[in-house]
Parts: sequence; structure tokens; C-alpha cells
Amino acid sequence: MQKVIFNKPFLLLPFLPLLWVYRAIVAIRNFCYDHAILKITKLPALVISIGNLSAGGTGKTPLTVLLANTLREQGWKVAIVARGYRRQKKGLVVVSDGRQILAGIAEAGDEPLLMAQACAGVPVVVDEQKTIAGEAAVEKFAPDIILVDDGFQHRRLHRDIDIVLVNAQMPLSNLWWFPVEPMREPASSLRRAGFVILNTGGDHIGERTVEKCRRDTSAKIFSGALQSRGWRELPDAAQKLLPLELVKDHPVLAVSGIAHPERFRAAVEKFGARVVQEIKFRDHHRWQENDLQAIESTRKATGARYILTTGKDAVKLAALNGATAEPMLVLETAFVLEAGFFRIFLDVVAKTNAEKLPAVNET
Repeated sequence: MQKVIFNKPFLLLPFLPLLWVYRAIVAIRNFCYDHAILKITKLPALVISIGNLSAGGTGKTPLTVLLANTLREQGWKVAIVARGYRRQKKGLVVVSDGRQILAGIAEAGDEPLLMAQACAGVPVVVDEQKTIAGEAAVEKFAPDIILVDDGFQHRRLHRDIDIVLVNAQMPLSNLWWFPVEPMREPASSLRRAGFVILNTGGDHIGERTVEKCRRDTSAKIFSGALQSRGWRELPDAAQKLLPLELVKDHPVLAVSGIAHPERFRAAVEKFGARVVQEIKFRDHHRWQENDLQAIESTRKATGARYILTTGKDAVKLAALNGATAEPMLVLETAFVLEAGFFRIFLDVVAKTNAEKLPAVNET
């Protein structure tokens, strides 16, 4: 779809009025926050946002998990706040208090529940307004550091450090075509970033890609990518991981509801599996029991040996009756950053926290 649009620019003409209205709203909103016209809430904790310029699929949640666990291991008290996109319950919900999970998929949303499961010792709080979630996290858990998942556009909440993920394969240009293209903001917004992480998808990136980012930001730039670790059977999240080669030469059914299902299929094929069919839904799909019936009938019709899905989908599928009756494997992944990132990042965190403490003590 994207290639067709760019090869035939005239197809964009009907969207131009909406495009310019959206651009104007974003520009005015950013101007008001930049010049303190709109109120910004500051919390008595170090606030680190993990966000992006696009509408999804850059690895924010896995990176948030990595940062939360690393900071906790360094001795910091950490909490995570998120929106809980497409969850069924509205309002403030404590997904985890750091010791146990207190909410299910309907109350938490898929990504917050996934983070709660992956971050032992780290509270997770959700609300449509991340500022409210942050205030609740401070009141209930008194963290040293609050990580804001998908927080780059939530400018109502003051951030001490902004980390922005950028798809290294996506051309950065101020000719952003949201909502036709998935850009929420132009590349010039990277000037607000303290760190830029180029998600390479496992591919090599050259200096040319870095230089494109340098046109819009003076932030520290690093590369990273999601790395597959192994398979686990649904719903046992604590079991020993099975080797990636388990699916080699087997016919499989790939099932997902994520932003970029083509990446999941590519990973599956990389491990030697033969994808005989795919079932793809929109990002954050709310899985229903009739979906399981469709999956099973498709598996039988295609002769697939395994049903393969993602960790993000697994937290929702595991809550359905009958999900464990099928041979379903979940691909476990982790975000891996280039060497040297944490040395610089942890130094910035320590220095920023030291600078923030006097201001907090004065209030």
C-alpha cells in the first residue's frame, strides 16, 4: 500500500485537507508546550519516556522491559506507566504492584500485562492519561524512576529523558503523510530527544542512516534490534525455552495481531519453518473464542504441525478457554542494544537524577 501511494502521488490529493489540518494541530500543540502555554506536570521522580515518531511497531514495549529490568538491577526503584491501548476497562488500574499481577487482560491491555509479567519487582500502572498514571505510581510506590511506555507525544507529563525509537528502514522526511503514512510527528520533533535508538531489524545500518537523523537531532544515537530467544508452549511463561530450530522443516500456521505481521513471518521463516497459512489481525486485536475456532479449522485444513504466535498475542490468547488445547508456540524475544549504550545511559540517569534532587527538595 505504501509503495502504491508514493508511486502515484495523486492518490494523496483527497487526503490533503485532513493532512494539513493534522499537521497544524500537531504544530500548534507542540508550540504551546514548548512555550509553556499549556501546563506540564512535573513528578517527584525521574521520568523517562520511551516513544517513537510512528504509529507502532518499533519495539517500544520490549525496550521498556529491558530498561526497567536493567535499572532495577542497578538498585533503582522503578515503575512503569502506560495507556493500556484497546483495553476493555477505562480509568486507573494498577496492573502489578511489583510482587503480583493484580489485573487481567481486559483491565490492563496487552502490552501493560506483558510488561508486568516480564518485569518482576516493577509496578505497572495504566490510565488513558499517563499523567494520572504517573501521579498514582508516585503516591502508591514512591519510585525513583518512572518509565513512560509510548510517551513521546504525551507532553502534558514532564520528561527528564526522552528515548525515541526509529525504524532504520523507514525514510525520515518532513514529508510525513499521516494518517496515510504511520508518522505521528515530523522528523524535526527528534530535537526533543535525548537518545535515539535506530531499530535495525537485525540488518546493518550505515553512516548514511545516522546522518539522516543528525539533520534533526543532537541526541545520542544508538542501534538495536529485537532478538529471538526461543519458543515456549502456551500458556506456560515460566518453562524452559525450546530451541528456535524446533520448527525447522515443519508446516506451521502463523497467527498474529501486531503492527507488522510481515516481520513475524520473516522471523518464522528464518528458523526454517514452512508457513502454510497466516491469520493476521489489526494491532492490539481483541482475541475471541471464535477466533480460536477459526485457527483450529485452518490448522486442520492446512495440515500445520504448529500454531505460532507472538508474545504480545499470547497474553490475550492465554485468557481464552481452549487456547491451550492446540499445539501453540510463542516466540520469545528481547530487545538488544549495541555495546556502550548502557554505560552512557546509566551515567546520564545518575547525573540527571542528581540535578533533579535539589529541585524536588525545594518543592
